[in-house]
Formats: sequence, C-alpha cells, structure tokens
Amino acid sequence: MERLSKPIDADIPLLEKSADQLGYVVPDLEQAIKGWIDQGIGPWLTIGPVVVTDNKYLERPSRPLIMFGFCQVGGVQLELIQPLDDEPSSWRAFLAAGRSGFQHCGFCVEPHDYQRSVAEAKASGATIQQMLSFSGARFAYFSLPARAGSPMERIRLGEVAPEKANAVRNSIAGGCEIVELIEFQPRIREMFAKVTQAAATWDGKARPVRHLMGPVAKAAIGSRLLRTMRFR
Repeated sequence: MERLSKPIDADIPLLEKSADQLGYVVPDLEQAIKGWIDQGIGPWLTIGPVVVTDNKYLERPSRPLIMFGFCQVGGVQLELIQPLDDEPSSWRAFLAAGRSGFQHCGFCVEPHDYQRSVAEAKASGATIQQMLSFSGARFAYFSLPARAGSPMERIRLGEVAPEKANAVRNSIAGGCEIVELIEFQPRIREMFAKVTQAAATWDGKARPVRHLMGPVAKAAIGSRLLRTMRFR
C-alpha cells in the first residue's frame, strides 16, 4: 500500500479507506487509451456509448451520452470517461473548464451503506454535484470541503511493475477534489471482477481494447476505436 499525500479528515469516515477507482475525464477516449497502453497499462474494457437516463447534475435532470473505459492496475481500477454530447454533467463541465485527465476518486460502498455514506458526505460539508443510476446501481459525485485535504493518501497498487506504478502516480499528481460513491450492486461487482480478471491474464499484446457492453451510437461513429469495438 503506497502513501501518496497527507492524511484525510476523519469527519468523512468513508475517505479513511483506500480508493477503489481513479476517474479521468478525457476529450478523446481512443487517444487516452492509447496513451496508457503505450505505458504498458491494459487491457481496456469499454462500455457504450450509452445515454445515462437517470442523471441529475446540480439538481437538474440531464441525459448525457458517454463512453467509459476501464482497466485494473494492481488493486485500483482506472476509469476513463468521454462525454459525447453537450448535455450537462460533471464530466462535460470538467472539460469545459479547460481541464482533462484525473477528475475524481471512487469508493465502493455496500448497498446497505450507500444512503448513510451520502448523508455523511453531506453532513461533512461536501457539495453534491451529480447523482445518477446506471446498470442497477447508484452513484454520487461530490466536491470535498476545503478542510478534508486530499483523499489520495493511499491506493492499493500491490505487486505492480515500477513503470506502471509511476505512470499512475504521475497521472494523479494534482490531487483529487471530487469523490464518487459507487453503490456496489451485483452488476457493478461483476464488472469490477471482469476488469480485474482481464488484467490478470493479459499478455501485454492481445486485444488491448475489448468492448464490454453497450451499443455503438451513430453520434460516436467516426472513431477508429469505436469501429474496431463494434466487431469484437
């Protein structure tokens, strides 16, 4: 277990654990995945494009069209998110602010603890940005109060090649201002397991990009990556 920064405010009990996921928002999923693969990090399992129909950003409903890419590095999952339209979301706002790359860290919460964890986050002074349901689970994004510091105190990389550990460390050098709560429902648990298994059995060459679920929407066609995923 690696220590990456200062301790976390005990007012938010959830953040005392290690991050389960590091989330990156990117303008081009294909290029982002290529950049990671060039550093030996893969394979990537993709989802979408999908429309998130049950979504609220800043308490207003929206239906963003997005694509996801997932990869496991030791004990932490990397998530890439590309917004494909201008529907309001924390992801679109991140890019609109001229930013790209590491946006949030995710913590998996058992279903019976999800509501309590959201309530604790609110009580600590965290500001809810976005709440959504997807694949049978609930997700909440919130901005941390200034006193909370960075939730990147530690991540479980485990036995990972130094170059891969350095790639992850360098990608999160700016710290984390947004936390995501992930309701660890069975379908989400299954997805995490598939991503972990793919990484454990990857030879570093074969099928570096694999389509996990979701149709390829017309709005996103034009990317070589998407055309490739359609037939895999």
